[in-house]
Amino acid sequence: MKANVSIMRCNSYSMDILIPVIENVISTSDFPEVNGRTVFVKPNILSDSKPESCITTNPEFLRAFIRILKKRGAASVLVGDSPGLPAPSFAAMGCGIGQVCKEEGAKWIDIGSDNIIVAIPFTKQRLPVAAAVSTSDLVISLPKFKTHQLMYFTGGVKNLFGVIPGLHKSPCHLAFPTREAFAKFICGLYSYVKPDYCLMDGIIGMEGPGPANGTPRAVGLVLGSSDCGALDYSEATIMGYKPNSTPLIRALKAKGLFPEGISYPLLSARELVISDFKRISITEKTKFVRTLIIPFFTRGIQKRRQMKEPAPEFLTDVCIRCRRCIEICPGNALEMKNGKVERSLSRCIRCYCCHEVCPADAIVIPKITKR
Repeated sequence: MKANVSIMRCNSYSMDILIPVIENVISTSDFPEVNGRTVFVKPNILSDSKPESCITTNPEFLRAFIRILKKRGAASVLVGDSPGLPAPSFAAMGCGIGQVCKEEGAKWIDIGSDNIIVAIPFTKQRLPVAAAVSTSDLVISLPKFKTHQLMYFTGGVKNLFGVIPGLHKSPCHLAFPTREAFAKFICGLYSYVKPDYCLMDGIIGMEGPGPANGTPRAVGLVLGSSDCGALDYSEATIMGYKPNSTPLIRALKAKGLFPEGISYPLLSARELVISDFKRISITEKTKFVRTLIIPFFTRGIQKRRQMKEPAPEFLTDVCIRCRRCIEICPGNALEMKNGKVERSLSRCIRCYCCHEVCPADAIVIPKITKR
């Protein structure tokens, strides 16, 4: 079955411009009936950063969507996310999303304290997940148009990683240390959550070393679909990727979670490719015959593949010694010595969590961007 992905141009977060655009997008891409229903909206809040950094879904984008949900009769609107290193009782006030929830009558939920343990499909993992996923009538992903060091891009599917409480995310990277393994894990989470719709803030996105330390880029688009995978495929296309070369799209297709085709009722992603977009270069997958590799060697092969990925480098002159990178590192590869962060290359699993949480842009990943 084909999925509809609706895309419209939009260059403003002003309500009088944005609301009609979102209405048109959702009206042409199989948006679910919300009247009388509880809707859980999951924005992208990687960190509690100010809107101008473009790290999070813009709070005005959320405001417009909440107003549309209420106008369409939603009984209740819940909003929540959990960054990798959340403060106690995280309320998303720094990024403006918490304030928008208060002003628009939506309920902010603390995923860190309101969660249930569930089995993640395609894995042996049992993890805490936001209770709102199972108690709400509808789940809607509200991602930001951004690059991502590990997955190359982050969209509607990867955004669902935020339904797991922050302190439980780092061990996931240790359990699924390669790009391919992590993509399959995210597919399992996606299969559990089963989001009903995805609406992407692509008005001002992020290029370069995302998802936290890239550069804001005026993209001027709003994307919507009832199929997160189809929307992500479209986002990757616009960034200039061949989507089938990315681990997430490959994993979605391998697990039967991708539609038979994609239709574009409005603008086509193929006509919107940004030729000079600074995307993250795709590392060629190590070539070996899977069927000839016996399980005994699997772990060693994965480790060698990891070691071929670029390791994070630390800029001592820029570092503010906040220790966030050390706290989040799942492989215990970092420590503070004589006022400097030192890394163990043998322990580093190249998950780039340290890069994501660095507030000073003091961590770089070499050889990652190209035009």
